[in-house]
Amino acid sequence: MDFQTVFQGKKAVIGMVHLRALPGTPHYDGDMEGIYRAAAEDLHALERGGVDAAIVENFGDVPYSIENEIATLTAMAVLAGRLRQESGLVLGLNVQFNDTAAEWSIAHAAGYDFIRVEALVENRVGPQGITLAAGPSLLRRKARYPAKTMIFADIQVKHTYPLAEQPMDFSIEAAKEAEASAIIITGIATGHNPTLEDVREAKRAAGALPVLLGSGISAQNGAEFLQIADGAIVGSSFKRDGNVWNPIEESRVRRFMEALGR
Repeated sequence: MDFQTVFQGKKAVIGMVHLRALPGTPHYDGDMEGIYRAAAEDLHALERGGVDAAIVENFGDVPYSIENEIATLTAMAVLAGRLRQESGLVLGLNVQFNDTAAEWSIAHAAGYDFIRVEALVENRVGPQGITLAAGPSLLRRKARYPAKTMIFADIQVKHTYPLAEQPMDFSIEAAKEAEASAIIITGIATGHNPTLEDVREAKRAAGALPVLLGSGISAQNGAEFLQIADGAIVGSSFKRDGNVWNPIEESRVRRFMEALGR
């Protein structure tokens, strides 16, 4: 599967379906059906608002773990399968934090189009602990369980710092070797955008590999950033009052798409 073919040459706008806390995590409230209903409503709001794709993510499972419990992953697999039946959108999967074994397995079983990998070719440290580059293990899993699922790889991902400094161009070249279909550039945290110069630097290093914006993109700055980048992953800006923990508002999605001339 190829990024340009999937998105038909458009600047891809990818919304977030943030799942509430799942079983096995600190804030799970015991209501699996409620988690599903909220996620389905967000997914439909994104679709009606005109986005090109959505990522289903276990956003509510804070603080994130590098090793998720089987109850958490089983619940996410069930929800991912049900949400796949809800929509014809291009769908991606993100299992926090950098749980690529779960991502590939669930995406393979549920028929998802791509996964988002926080640390494909970099070693990072953050509140979840030390995260090692997943590329070697992921590509071996991909070889054992082949699928057309694309890999979208973060470079210098938000909420983390490098274990050792690694230049952006070095990481991007490594991502190409690790079969990334796109790279993602973020600010330091959710809701914080990267700089235009960061995006230009990523585009120079990436060449033909698509570059996506991963945080802080809004109706106010989206058009400017998307003159350079190939697409954007949008979370907070689509939520009621711009609060990442609130439900998605279709009207905010529409305003964003209209600001892009879509």
